[in-house]
Amino acid sequence: MLLAVCMALAACGKPPELPLRVGLNPWLGYDPLVLARERGLIDPANLRVVELESSSESARQLRNGLLEAAGLTLAEAIELASSGVDIKVVAILSLSKGADAVVAQPGFADAAALKGARIGMENSALADVMLQRLLEAGALQRDALSLLRLPVVEHEAALMRGRVDAVITFEPVLSSLVSAGYRVLLDSASTPGEVVDVLVVRSESLSARPAQVRALLRAFEDGRLALLAQPDEAARTLAAGTDLDTVSYLQALENVRLLTLEDSTVLLHAVPDANMLALGQLVSDLKASQRIMAEPDWARLFDGSVAADVLAAERIP
Repeated sequence: MLLAVCMALAACGKPPELPLRVGLNPWLGYDPLVLARERGLIDPANLRVVELESSSESARQLRNGLLEAAGLTLAEAIELASSGVDIKVVAILSLSKGADAVVAQPGFADAAALKGARIGMENSALADVMLQRLLEAGALQRDALSLLRLPVVEHEAALMRGRVDAVITFEPVLSSLVSAGYRVLLDSASTPGEVVDVLVVRSESLSARPAQVRALLRAFEDGRLALLAQPDEAARTLAAGTDLDTVSYLQALENVRLLTLEDSTVLLHAVPDANMLALGQLVSDLKASQRIMAEPDWARLFDGSVAADVLAAERIP
């Protein structure tokens, strides 16, 4: 009878918690989390990094509940929230300062020369933001370009095979193309605060599994610190997943500002007035490309409480 009672109690116990699934597409700004996994700084029973082909796929899986969290651009997070998906931005991970660009065949001298050209680009909010900057730089109308939606993993081949005349792309593909002789016509260094990467969590997951979300933020910060402490060794690990060598990888990384957890917390609490985040410009661009219809509820979208909790736990003696 005692054995039967024990078995019954065990059966009624809370089931083991599954790992929090976080989706990442190929982008240097997410690599601290990849490094944390490779260095064993992530408990696989607690967190699982899911590497995907594109940020659009990360957003789709997040929308459909196949992921609890994802690395997205701020533009993509705004679009996702505006479409009705209940998410929270819990960390600002990185700022692009030249790591996103319009890259063209050598014969194109400037943005204006792309009139009538074929442009390869992801089907993403950020790609459309960069497209807006390209149109402005070249005084072009959207219908003056032929747009071909391609995942970033196809950008290099499409340009090299002459399938497109230019691509809107980002690192590490950007460095590979520049090394091959292709021309940068526009990059994110001229659009400060617009190309921002964030960590997004489904609101229901944040409410139900806050400890795992805190562990996710801690893992990114641990990976960032490990990358800074031993950049050459870290680059050897991370460059293996790209077409770049160690030196080229580190050079590409110079165009990405990886934010500290403290920087992230300050920005989150400053929204919507954070000067480093061009929220007004992003909303304008997303409306112009018909990605969103209205400005999101910033107070609902951004949540700095998790990052603040992680920082507070660090300071406890």
